[in-house]
Amino acid sequence: MRKVILQCVLMYFWSSFLVDTDAYYMPYLVVGIFSFLCFYINYKDGNDIEYDIKKYAIKIGSGMFSLIVLLSNYSLWLQFTECWGSKLLLILVLSAGGYFTAKNILVLCASKVKNISMEDGKRKNIPSIVVFWMSFTAISFTNIFILFACKYPGVLSPDSMWQIDQIMNGSYSNHHPFYHTITIKVFISAGLKIFGNINAAVAMYHVFQILFMAMCFSMVSFTLYEMEVKWEVVITVAIAYVLMPYHIMYSFTMWKDVTFGGFVTLFLVFIYRILRKIGKIRFTSYLMLLISGIGVCLFRSNGFFAFLLVFIVFVLFFWKDERKICYLLFGVLCIGFLMKHSVLHILEVSQPDIIEALSVPLQQIARVEVEQHDFSEQQRELIEQIINMEEISDTYTAWLSDPMKELVRKKGNQQYITSHKVAYIKLYFETGIKHPWTYIKAWVDQTKGFWNAGYDYWRWKDGVIDNSYGIVSVVNSEFINRCLNKYLWTFSNNRFLQIFLCIGFHVWVELLLCFVNFMKENKVGLFLLIPNIALIISILITTPVYAEFRYSYFVFCNLPFLIATTFISERNKKLSDFCTENGDD
Repeated sequence: MRKVILQCVLMYFWSSFLVDTDAYYMPYLVVGIFSFLCFYINYKDGNDIEYDIKKYAIKIGSGMFSLIVLLSNYSLWLQFTECWGSKLLLILVLSAGGYFTAKNILVLCASKVKNISMEDGKRKNIPSIVVFWMSFTAISFTNIFILFACKYPGVLSPDSMWQIDQIMNGSYSNHHPFYHTITIKVFISAGLKIFGNINAAVAMYHVFQILFMAMCFSMVSFTLYEMEVKWEVVITVAIAYVLMPYHIMYSFTMWKDVTFGGFVTLFLVFIYRILRKIGKIRFTSYLMLLISGIGVCLFRSNGFFAFLLVFIVFVLFFWKDERKICYLLFGVLCIGFLMKHSVLHILEVSQPDIIEALSVPLQQIARVEVEQHDFSEQQRELIEQIINMEEISDTYTAWLSDPMKELVRKKGNQQYITSHKVAYIKLYFETGIKHPWTYIKAWVDQTKGFWNAGYDYWRWKDGVIDNSYGIVSVVNSEFINRCLNKYLWTFSNNRFLQIFLCIGFHVWVELLLCFVNFMKENKVGLFLLIPNIALIISILITTPVYAEFRYSYFVFCNLPFLIATTFISERNKKLSDFCTENGDD
């Protein structure tokens, strides 16, 4: 009984201490309440884990969650007291509270997971193609109606206008994916020829994007229906794709992240359909898998590297039984590599500057200068080659790397980094070894929006940025515009609805799905989570902004599908067969 009381006290202290967090508190509150509920059920039912590997998985998962919350809120416990002894005690208490909070949830999941199913085993009378068209019509009609009613010709941010500049000037850069820019060009060029109006041409692209995303999301509903998932779940997922504010606003926003989210979703849906043999597996299924895979590689700068990890994991998991898909995925990698490098080189498309991929290392080194001023003369000379160190302290922003990147570009000597790679790598590691805590704080502040709870940061743009092409925002219905803006404002400001917009909380859900699939020994379900995890990892290495919603939009696009595929019955070999397969091969 003492252990029970102590655990409850630690969990309560953990929840109450986080009230002053700079993140949204609601995700912590939801997790805390759910953990107490799980604790009660576990205690009442006597739930326990028998197998050692599952016990280790629970311990590792609980420890990860506790560390995530502890690190992301380091400013709270650092400022709590000046005494380091008291700080250490506080860290231990918070770590224990977070550990038990996660453990209760994981123990319940491990104990009850096989009893949870989203299937009802009943074949409905409605043809599956009808479900697709119902979903497609609802999504596309809603967003096209809003586009022409109050957001015409769509939303254009500075990034969008930069791509239009490239189209108009004929000078292209792969800073924003070239193939996305070319896709925009196809519809704008066609729109100008058909309508002779730039606003109509831009709107034509956005109609295409709306239809494309509606098709991707409708394939989710279509596949869930064919999987005999409960009718209520299919309807809920379809309604979510229609009503969620980010799906509405992003459908007519000219960003690479939108179509990229669609390609990731399509890739997951079709590889699942093929692996689980859902519906009739025809040539078109493999063709769609090929097209969506190429889209993943080309429509985001980090897509190719994430797909490389996906390919490696797929070969490890499925080489014996699914060699046809292995060859197809390898073909996607080859095509993606050629199109990203050889083709762009032939077309003389410039690549992003090197500093664009070094956001996190740049922020870490700058943080050392801001807090420690501890570089040797030789190190300072090396840094001064690419940046004016006197300006770092006044320029550094903990959650945004753009100011520091602009300082590097201002110096105009980035080629020095390329020609002295070894020296800069040595500088990076020497500085990190000397000031590890400063590096950790810089990384946390630069990335925490993608792995902790949720943060108050803009999620969507509105209107059209000033430009010289005559593209202007047109509101045809002030009433619908006011209703939409009120709807968006409610989601952003209501504490209960905010949780649907929290990046970190949704990443937590994905990690929980990984745990559930591991407990179920479901290697197909586990593999489906690899693309999202690989993409999130790549963001944590290169992100220029700590909580940019659109960078993680792909998570919100396919999470409903991943949840559904986690809680269905097994129709394939289990994860435990993986070792046997490789041993026998």
